[in-house]
Amino acid sequence: MSIQDYSKAQKLAEKQYRQAVSHGAYPYLPALEDILRENEVEGQLPLGQLEIPLSLIAGTAQSERTSAFASNFMPLLDYDTEFGSKWSLLCDSVHEVGLREPITVMEYMQRFYVCEGNKRVSVSKYNGAVSIEAKVTRIIPKPNDTAEYQIYEEFIEFFRIAGIYEIQMRHPGAFPRLIQIITPIEQPDDLDAKQPVTPPWSDDLRRDVKFLYTVFSDYYLAKYEQRLPLTAGDAFLHFLEIYGFEQVRELSSVELHRRIDRIREEFRVLGNDNPTSHILNPTDVSRKVALTKKILLTSSAVLHIAFLYPKNPQSSGWSYNHEIGRRYLEDTFGDAITTTSFVCEADEAKTVIEQAIAAGCRLIFTTSPVYHAVSMRMAVEHPEVILLNCSVNTAYKQLRTYYLRIYEAKFITGLIAGSMTENERVGYIADYPILGIPSSISAFALGVKMVNPRAMVYLDWSTLENHDPVEYFRNKQIDLISDRDINAPLLDDIGFGLYGMYGGVSFRLAAPVWNWGSLYEDLVRSVLIGAWKNDGNQNETQALNYYWGMSSGAIDVAVSSRLPSGTQRLVKLMQNEIANGSFQPFSGPIYSQDGSCKVAAGQSLTPDEIIKADWMPDNVVGELPDVSELDPRFREFAKWHSIRTT
Repeated sequence: MSIQDYSKAQKLAEKQYRQAVSHGAYPYLPALEDILRENEVEGQLPLGQLEIPLSLIAGTAQSERTSAFASNFMPLLDYDTEFGSKWSLLCDSVHEVGLREPITVMEYMQRFYVCEGNKRVSVSKYNGAVSIEAKVTRIIPKPNDTAEYQIYEEFIEFFRIAGIYEIQMRHPGAFPRLIQIITPIEQPDDLDAKQPVTPPWSDDLRRDVKFLYTVFSDYYLAKYEQRLPLTAGDAFLHFLEIYGFEQVRELSSVELHRRIDRIREEFRVLGNDNPTSHILNPTDVSRKVALTKKILLTSSAVLHIAFLYPKNPQSSGWSYNHEIGRRYLEDTFGDAITTTSFVCEADEAKTVIEQAIAAGCRLIFTTSPVYHAVSMRMAVEHPEVILLNCSVNTAYKQLRTYYLRIYEAKFITGLIAGSMTENERVGYIADYPILGIPSSISAFALGVKMVNPRAMVYLDWSTLENHDPVEYFRNKQIDLISDRDINAPLLDDIGFGLYGMYGGVSFRLAAPVWNWGSLYEDLVRSVLIGAWKNDGNQNETQALNYYWGMSSGAIDVAVSSRLPSGTQRLVKLMQNEIANGSFQPFSGPIYSQDGSCKVAAGQSLTPDEIIKADWMPDNVVGELPDVSELDPRFREFAKWHSIRTT
């Protein structure tokens, strides 16, 4: 048997060798000592004896051992050599009694390199083993600013908690997200309190995660890996973010396979170099009537629509504006639709959505980013229902998102502020340091700078703990302030839009107008005429985000008649230029607070770059706060939508 086994293993080695040579790759085992010649290290850390995955054993520690094996650890030397004889005897011994001694390895950047036991690794791989016992010493790389080092640093913390080597990631931030999904840790309410440290996982939790990942990765690698530039670890994280760990923890392998197949389109999007399509205006295909479907506008069929609000519209400007959009739909479509609304917290949304579906709703708008995760899960569970989430989180194919280009209105109000300030100091009150907020701040500052290059924008935050932005501005002698965009019936008629404080009296100069009804009307009509799927069919491997602005009438600016006539004319001119596409607020040159050029002359930011911007122009005084600085009520939401973790 030993001769036959060695002959088969040698043929596998020769095949691997030829493939490597034909692709210009190194055909032998890589040696750690060669790798370390080009990389600085800080030291070593013994980890003791561990069971390590054979798939992560990448090579040998010493270069003189490399040519005996092909890069797949199969033997290259002839059978009649001493090497061949020892390999064969070991193979027979393993068949009879198994491996008796652990191998010795060095671990570097989540890969293992064999110091002692190359043949044991070779025979184990030949026999189809998955793991092997090893005495492990970690080689600690010297810190650097590369993404590879950041990922590895995050892996070390993940390994401390999870004790799992198998899972690999290719993007910074992925391991912390995985830890948070599986073992969420609440932030302390006291800012001075020590930040919580995630304890090591229990044996039961580690076993469940390893089983879940093994089932997932085996199925994913067999069915999808060849078609997607995505590691099993990246896909696994996406899988858990969609379904939730506790929801899949006890499922059988068969049911897990079904869940994976349901979101296969999501893996295609995640593996796309350009994963998001921002639809900036109503498209022709979204207004094309389906030939095979009778137009519901003139039939007896009724489309039932539900809206979810995070707060009561009477006391929340955000919800109130969406409520205006809902009422606009009823006025526009009459008996062709019915609408209903619910006010609920994010943890209640699953039950509310299920109630809406049971009541016959087939189109559901979840009007806040706090609903994003649950909206995705419900969209997967109920493919017969159309769910849309109001956010700029564009990670998923099966859940379309929508938002408005409010930064266009902010630019206009910045123009007004820059022309009206008397002391060249303008205040700006922001709420959450999340996706899209820096772009609104920046657009406002760029508007100020266009008409008043010497004016500075002082930034402050309404969500900071034990802090009053108005008091801060009063101390800075700032009497022109940009505050929240929209008001609600039960809120005082102050503290929103762009307003001035003169002699203790407040008067409004301008305010952005969010016209959600314009967007809702087009989306509902697309569903009614059977054209809903057309945008998706034209963007098969991209997530869709409806991102409308002045060009569609979804964004406007209400301007006070008290403004000087010249300023009013400038506002109207710039609104027209933005609406017809002749001017883009984020056109270069633009310099950030650190003095670097973020947008070169003659260039403009793309919608994706605008949404994900985490910098601000050089005329802004202030910075994005850390989540830990916020009032405890706002930390959870800010943490999950933070621009710094995307």
